[in-house]
Amino acid sequence: MKNIKTILILLAFFGGMSQAVMAGDSDTLRFKVNGNCEMCKERIEEALDVRGIKSADWNVETKMITVVYDRKKINEEKIHRLIAAAGYETEKQAADEEAYRKLPGCCQYTREKKEAP
Repeated sequence: MKNIKTILILLAFFGGMSQAVMAGDSDTLRFKVNGNCEMCKERIEEALDVRGIKSADWNVETKMITVVYDRKKINEEKIHRLIAAAGYETEKQAADEEAYRKLPGCCQYTREKKEAP
């Protein structure tokens, strides 16, 4: 019983530490990105493989992406623009037309009526 208490205390301690580290200069965004399949997932997440992005996870079923980023190195607007440049639209940014046309057929999602800035 003593071992179980010790393990639980250690788990709570280390779990709290990881949250504290993440809370420093990091922010988390969650928003919709239009796409269809696992290939889209790879492209969307790869588009965010840049300095300042700590993690990016796009869910194929929900079409929602969760991005953990360092707000001192990158901002929300830039994150949306990076995804759009890869051919995918977000709730705040229309997809780059040329990049969208180059997507494989399975990745060409139904587009919403938006104008690119």
